[in-house]
Amino acid sequence: MTHEIVQYHNDFNTVPLRGFNEREKRIIMTLLHEVKGKDTQVVQLDFQTLRGLSGWDDTKHKGANSNAEFVKYLEVLSDKIMTLRGTLRSEDGLQVVKFSLFPTFIIDGKKTNNLKVSINPEFKYLTNLFDMFTAFELEDYNRMSTSYGQELYRLIKQFRTTGFYRVKTEDLRHLLSVPKSYSNADMDRKVFSKTTVTDLSNAFKNFKIKQERGAGRGRPIIGYTFTFDKEKANQYEIDREKEEKIAQFWKSDEPAPMPKAIAQTEYQNPELRKENEEIEKHGNIFGDLLKGWFKGE
Repeated sequence: MTHEIVQYHNDFNTVPLRGFNEREKRIIMTLLHEVKGKDTQVVQLDFQTLRGLSGWDDTKHKGANSNAEFVKYLEVLSDKIMTLRGTLRSEDGLQVVKFSLFPTFIIDGKKTNNLKVSINPEFKYLTNLFDMFTAFELEDYNRMSTSYGQELYRLIKQFRTTGFYRVKTEDLRHLLSVPKSYSNADMDRKVFSKTTVTDLSNAFKNFKIKQERGAGRGRPIIGYTFTFDKEKANQYEIDREKEEKIAQFWKSDEPAPMPKAIAQTEYQNPELRKENEEIEKHGNIFGDLLKGWFKGE
């Protein structure tokens, strides 16, 4: 299916999907898509729809045990999703709420071949009340081929009408569940890998990553700014007033460095930079050759 819109309250972006691989995250997004605007009613998903929307490749699961394998897979995944805990915290840290979004799963691979699920009624606002929301096409999300790419995609989509997303380094590490042991070089190689940067560049026009550098020895990276072309308000047929609320205070097309940053440098993945240098090098050689051809004119 195409043009299936995933939409949820921005608070869900604060829930790191630790321990979930790419396919499992696609199914979580599929669940969010299906319960959108359904209040707390039980939502039923047939296995065929779930496979299709989540990008499940059933070519390796054909045969007598294919349904049994899918049921087993959904059971293991349901256990993982039920252990997923979100946290809402007041600015002073004195008020904390812990929650599980999907408390109940019913999997029937014998009679109906479907999955039934409902939202935790205490947190139904996450999928029903969209005063501050994130929205994107499920098909576009499924094109992200790395786990970090999937998480960056949905974080950036929260700011789709502003043209950029700015985040402190420590906050980004938390949101992406980056291991504490990762150095900046590890971030380049694994978080902002060639594949991830390419996928995001395909998803967002004129996509760029800028490193915000602070004072001190070596000018440490204190944050990142992701810039891209703004999306039109009402692209997902949401009224303009709600769209304007998520714009916050970001107005500039070219944001200045974040507070405490003394410099802003454009980030380039090392592998992609080498490729671009080679392309530019060959392009210059070709240009010089043409100049030689027409030199006598």
